[in-house]
Amino acid sequence: MHPAIKIVNLIVISIFLTQGSWFSILLAGALLLPFYIIRPDLWRPAIKMLFRLKWFFISILLIYYYYTPDIQQSAQTIISQISERILPGSFRITVLIFILLTVNLFIRTTSKEEILSALLWLFLPLKFFNINIERIALRAILTLEYIEILSGRLAQYKDNRTLDTLVNASVPDSFYAKKKGVLLHLVKSSGIILREILEEADTTSGKSYSIDCLKSPAIIQYLLPVLLCLLFLLTL
Repeated sequence: MHPAIKIVNLIVISIFLTQGSWFSILLAGALLLPFYIIRPDLWRPAIKMLFRLKWFFISILLIYYYYTPDIQQSAQTIISQISERILPGSFRITVLIFILLTVNLFIRTTSKEEILSALLWLFLPLKFFNINIERIALRAILTLEYIEILSGRLAQYKDNRTLDTLVNASVPDSFYAKKKGVLLHLVKSSGIILREILEEADTTSGKSYSIDCLKSPAIIQYLLPVLLCLLFLLTL
């Protein structure tokens, strides 16, 4: 499939999920499940990504529980009150999960070069408004490049923190002292990583980048986003 069509499909699915209902989520699940069955390797990064957002999901539930007014004033049972507060939050969390699963599928099946080429192809109409799309594409390249560098550095300093913890495991420490140590290590590591990235940015000045221009998608592929729109419209 053409990478630009993949991006458009991703946008269409995300929009309809945020504006849809539980039927929209079921439709998205039916569309995504075959890909995850064919590619079992997609599950691990998806679960890892969702696990990192666990506290964000919990915070959404707490916000909906404490700030959702009672819809049914006559309902006095605890179960009905909890369902009125928890179900909307659960729906939003489920929407986010399926959007992340869609993004994970897109990232794992599309290379960085294809994504950048697709963005450049999608931005071509902006040339009529005298917008420099090459500069936009270059910023996208640099952003992706330094995100990879930042992720690697964070993983490296996390491993160093784990090693220091194992070395000092014999020394008893309080809960607050441990949290203070983690916070200080985070601040120190962030400063070091930022300085290293800025130094690398100075050394890579003048570096040239090239993006391959994509051909237009096959005519039948233009129908895929339209078909997705029609399917999701049936679930509204």
